[in-house]
Amino acid sequence: MITEIQTFIAQIQALLKEICKGENGTNKQWIDQIDTVMSLVTDLHDEYTLMSKEQRAVLSLLETHAVNLWNVAVALKTKESISALVNAKLRHIAFILVDCSTPVEFNENTWKKKIVMGMKAGRAWLDSKDPVRADQVFLLTDQFVASVQKAVVERKNEGAAANVIEKQRMDVLQDMFKLMCYKAEAALAQVDQQKALDLVLLAKEMLPSFPREGGYLSMLCYNFGVDMYQQQKYEQSVMWLRESFELGKGRQTIGSRNQARTLRLLSNAYLEWNAKEHCQKALNAVTLANTEQPHPAGFYLNLRVLLFIGEADGPIEKAIEDILHQSDVTVDLGLNVVQLVSQHNRTQIAMEVTKTLLMNFEKSPEVGRIIISQLELLIQMGKVKEAKEFVEESITAHNTGKPLDVTVKKRFHLVLWEQAALAYEAKDYREALEWYNYSLSLFSQSDVEAHNLAKLYRNMASCYLHVEEQDKALETAEQAERWEPRSIHTQFILYKVYLAGADVDKAKCVLQKMCKMVSSPDLGDDNTDTHDIMCLAAQMAFEENHQLIASLALECVANSGSDPWQVLTALRCLIRLRLTSQDRDPRTDPSNIDRSIQTAYHKLLQLQNESKENHCQVQNEASWFIKIAWNLALQCEESPHRMKTLFSLCQQLSSLCPCDNSNLTRQKTCMLMAAAASLQVARLSTEEAEKKYCLEEALQHVKNCRGLINQLQQNALVTAESKGKDTTETLLLLYEFEAQVKLNDPMSEQTLEQALRLPNPDPKTFETLAALAMEPPAQSKNLSVRAIKVAIRKHLQLPQPDFTKCSKLFHSLVQLSLSVDSGTREEALTYYSEVLEVIDKRSQGQYPEMEVLWLMTKAWNCGINFYSSGRCDEAERWCSTSLKLLKYLDTMRANYEEHMNTTYGQILARMERLGNRNQGKNLQE
Repeated sequence: MITEIQTFIAQIQALLKEICKGENGTNKQWIDQIDTVMSLVTDLHDEYTLMSKEQRAVLSLLETHAVNLWNVAVALKTKESISALVNAKLRHIAFILVDCSTPVEFNENTWKKKIVMGMKAGRAWLDSKDPVRADQVFLLTDQFVASVQKAVVERKNEGAAANVIEKQRMDVLQDMFKLMCYKAEAALAQVDQQKALDLVLLAKEMLPSFPREGGYLSMLCYNFGVDMYQQQKYEQSVMWLRESFELGKGRQTIGSRNQARTLRLLSNAYLEWNAKEHCQKALNAVTLANTEQPHPAGFYLNLRVLLFIGEADGPIEKAIEDILHQSDVTVDLGLNVVQLVSQHNRTQIAMEVTKTLLMNFEKSPEVGRIIISQLELLIQMGKVKEAKEFVEESITAHNTGKPLDVTVKKRFHLVLWEQAALAYEAKDYREALEWYNYSLSLFSQSDVEAHNLAKLYRNMASCYLHVEEQDKALETAEQAERWEPRSIHTQFILYKVYLAGADVDKAKCVLQKMCKMVSSPDLGDDNTDTHDIMCLAAQMAFEENHQLIASLALECVANSGSDPWQVLTALRCLIRLRLTSQDRDPRTDPSNIDRSIQTAYHKLLQLQNESKENHCQVQNEASWFIKIAWNLALQCEESPHRMKTLFSLCQQLSSLCPCDNSNLTRQKTCMLMAAAASLQVARLSTEEAEKKYCLEEALQHVKNCRGLINQLQQNALVTAESKGKDTTETLLLLYEFEAQVKLNDPMSEQTLEQALRLPNPDPKTFETLAALAMEPPAQSKNLSVRAIKVAIRKHLQLPQPDFTKCSKLFHSLVQLSLSVDSGTREEALTYYSEVLEVIDKRSQGQYPEMEVLWLMTKAWNCGINFYSSGRCDEAERWCSTSLKLLKYLDTMRANYEEHMNTTYGQILARMERLGNRNQGKNLQE
């Protein structure tokens, strides 16, 4: 165990040596070492009572280091190179180490040293604002004082010399007194008023033995009173200040000056505590203070109390006279008196005071402040005429040898402008101009401030506009521009003047200047309200029915505004205005509206990403722009390019709204319409690059639309019934197929297969697919044939087939098969067989005769062509097919029957003769 303690001590010794060597109050490592030793020493002291005598003896090695540390702390504090907290820690460590390293047996010198170190360590903790630590140190020091006191009593009982004992007793009492005062400070710092008071009263009882300490105790109570006053604990402040005054009575160390100061603060404390209840006590305190020591502050306080209790004018005037007759009265105090009296509605007395001050300080450089005070009083009293006369006299004096200093002149301007502003708000513009003219006459060439002078001219121009003096308004606005041309406020007043005078061209020119200034990074004056100015410019133009100028202003706001919400407001106004202009003038460029909607989307996206709190408002804004874009898109049938843009914008804006059924459906429709518009742009485009881009864009829209459909299905928002009625998937297949075949994409075959898997597909779908497969630049005859076959099959599967449509499909099928190459002619004969079966067994006379005629003629010509080339077998097959169709003709059979039978007979005869080549005549199609 001894070994462990020795190791512990060695660790402390090493750290103490480093600390004493370092002596650097700003080094973090040094501070950390102090904290480490602090922790070790605290643990050591906690274990001290449990140690054996031998273990305690080992601790004596630390005493020298503790004393060295104490001396280092004293030296560092003297040089002011450490903080109050570090000083407290160093002294605390040294004090605890001395306690642990000295013998338990009583030794007078050692114990006195402990008392001194304890009180100074505790004081250091108080100075570092740690009263809890201070209390702990004082508690330990109390024990040392008690031990010394006990030793003194024992010596007295042993018969020691009386004079020696008395001196020792007084030393102990002195320590006890000082310790009580310190403990009182610690108690008050811990908000324990009663303990602090008890300790002070105990110390007070000891004053007969230490009369000189009465002044110290009085000042301690005064400090306590000040602390409580600053903490707004006025009742406690009163208690301590009264105690301080009582303790200071008759003590030369305190004197009348300090007593008067205490009484003045006491009077203030009474007023702050409860002025109505304690006003008499406050008056008594300040009266006594003025008796102790006449002082302007005391007389001012006396005046304050008298005004509060509502004394008559006589005592008030007497109190003011007492103040002003003091030799050390200042302008500040005099003006404070004026302000105080004015606050209590004694304006006439206040006016007299200012007159007295003007006489007393006529040659003072601060006389201007008194002049300002008098002007403010005249205005406060409602004596406007007198105030104006006073202003004129002051301005004349200023310009003829009695100049006002810069500070006073600024205050003069402020008062004049304030009166002008009040008149302006009251719509008394003539009155406002009068005050502004006073201000203008105070400016001189030597002290001109461009900004203020420009602002003054702007204000005057506004007044002239209101009184309809256009020429003067323009003149003052131009003066403002002369002094501050880079100010948007100056340009705005010029804009107002031109607009009011119906000079639209100049107003537009000024507005363009304003727009450049707003977008400029080096805007001359404060640009925080530029947005509001531009909005106001737009509103004024709109009210005057100048839509072009209003649009220019709103566009400037939308392009340069820093607040996204303000920009959105501007965009809404701009769009409304442009829509109105578009209705009046169809030549208005519609792309401007589209760009505004695009800008709105980006602003809304920014706001949504910034904070979740914005979502609701963002959704409301997005809904408004969606309606605009949607309605505009529906009006763009003749402009598919714009329709595509607007529907895409609708979808983007919809993505900012909640993912509910209606919004997802709306997004789906937007993508569908955008795909259709992209395809239409591709159809009309003559540039291959643009055509390709639009087709690829259509495919992307189709993909996005399918994604939304899947989301709807996953959310169980699409029922089987509604899905059956929805034609979206069919349209998507058509759009996708068109884009693919025109891009020569092999996936088009897969899309056709997908169409075949549609539930209950309409034959019309396959008719459209067939047409799309052949629409330039697509030339996919195989796909077209497949689609036509499916369309025919779907028609014939119906309970009542439409044979007119079927006939057209057979027409296309035959046409395609005969136009590819000779290899498909056999396939064409198969189609003829199918047609004959339909005509014979299904049509019941409903198959169009003209289509029968076309098929008959096509087959006959094909046979004749074979016959002409000597291929009689093929000729016979085609001509016989044609003859089969002939019998289904009604009104036109007679026109062809004889000729066809004759020619067919020739073909048969030729086939028999095997070599004879008679050429028949071709039938006319």
